[in-house]
Amino acid sequence: MSDAGSDPINFTEIDARGNPARYGREHADGGSGTYGPVRRQWGTTEGGAAGQGRLSINPFIVALWAVAAGLIMAAFAAFTIAQELLSVPGSPESTPVGYMWMTFAPFLLFAGLLGVMGLLFWHASQWRRNRDMQPPPS
Repeated sequence: MSDAGSDPINFTEIDARGNPARYGREHADGGSGTYGPVRRQWGTTEGGAAGQGRLSINPFIVALWAVAAGLIMAAFAAFTIAQELLSVPGSPESTPVGYMWMTFAPFLLFAGLLGVMGLLFWHASQWRRNRDMQPPPS
């Protein structure tokens, strides 16, 4: 039975020019893979050579690192502002504002540290996934 006959959907993705994009189901001729381009050799995809990779940085992860760092810095800034406002004697307007900053600061610090821990776990899982995809040492 032919390969097209065994695949009732005959799913093949094509690009804008009508060329096969090498996505879709795995075929006997080594055509397209289920989860993206078929890896012909370790570390290469069909369109590139080994060692010719580019640094792929996820912009959302970079933004999350910036937000986590900003939250931690904001916590220390809130502590500093609260100390300055509470140290001014005889100012009835600054006391409630100082306590407000003192109340927010631990939550900002906790959110920033929680974000850093979450990102470190994400990086560890990505490292593990990439390490599992590498060939075993020979």
